[in-house]
Amino acid sequence: MEELLFGNPWIFKQVQEYLKGKPVSKVGKTERLEGILKHIQLQVEYLGENTGIKEMRKHLSYYLKNLPNASSIRQKINTIETKQELETCLTEYFKTW
Repeated sequence: MEELLFGNPWIFKQVQEYLKGKPVSKVGKTERLEGILKHIQLQVEYLGENTGIKEMRKHLSYYLKNLPNASSIRQKINTIETKQELETCLTEYFKTW
């Protein structure tokens, strides 16, 4: 179960749809990016920018797992130090994916 949760907070919505006999929705690029950006915002508010961004790196590895060019974007993310840089990097990535 733990493997399903990391990087996929939408699983709860999908399980609920399944249990109600509805078609299980796919998570689109826009919804995925919005969720990631919200997570970044909350992490930075809670831990501060420096620690929050460093902590987000591990979460982003899960969010980006199995996406196109995930390894190269993860390498880039691991060098980013500010919230603004991280948001810009991810927004650009999701535009090209």
